[in-house]
Amino acid sequence: MTSSTQGIDPRQNHLLGALRDDEFERIAAALEPVHLARPTELEGANEPIKFVYFPTSGVASILAIDAGGETVDTAMIGREGMTGLAVFLGTGQTPMRTIVQVPLTGVRLRSELLRAELERGGRLIGLLQAHVQVVMVTMAQLILCNRSHRLDQRAARWLLQVDDRVEEAPFRVTQEFLAQMIGAQRPALSVAMRQFKDAGLVSYSRGQISIADRDGLLKRSCGCIRIIDAETERLREPFEP
Repeated sequence: MTSSTQGIDPRQNHLLGALRDDEFERIAAALEPVHLARPTELEGANEPIKFVYFPTSGVASILAIDAGGETVDTAMIGREGMTGLAVFLGTGQTPMRTIVQVPLTGVRLRSELLRAELERGGRLIGLLQAHVQVVMVTMAQLILCNRSHRLDQRAARWLLQVDDRVEEAPFRVTQEFLAQMIGAQRPALSVAMRQFKDAGLVSYSRGQISIADRDGLLKRSCGCIRIIDAETERLREPFEP
């Protein structure tokens, strides 16, 4: 098997791309290509996780859920990572949901096969340990973000995080969904998006959004994205080829 699976290059995922060739080839034949629309559920709350997903483009979101069913985005998973971290941690499930936030392309692996590979040791363990830390830092930072930062700053941060993880432009996200992800009311978000559009930072139409001025949008964002990105890069460096 080569590093291509029906037109998808699994090694475009940063975790799979950082594996040594012999480690990658051990799991390559078991990697299944996926093209998933929003809002496909990858993990249900309090349900055993059957597959872990390695995106090569697109975004999955880990959603916290309250007693009334309201949800909020706690972390994004794109080509830098893997869903199903509870499998790596040995618990197998969580009370959170994971869904496709932006149409996702990548590969998936059965959970028992991931566990079997982890038992062999190798670089994947260290890679996933680093990824878990990035997700922990992201979740902690977003608690602060949602409590302390203005809605427009949070919206700018969210858009930039998505833009980092997708290949296509524009990407498909409705304002209603964006409002849900950042825990905002749709009318208030619409005001912020109109400000971004009037300033030439973004363009949007019929559920499709493009970032027109990334540097300008970064200036409108809070500093949380820089903290998250810095930790991601710090933990990635030891595994760079």
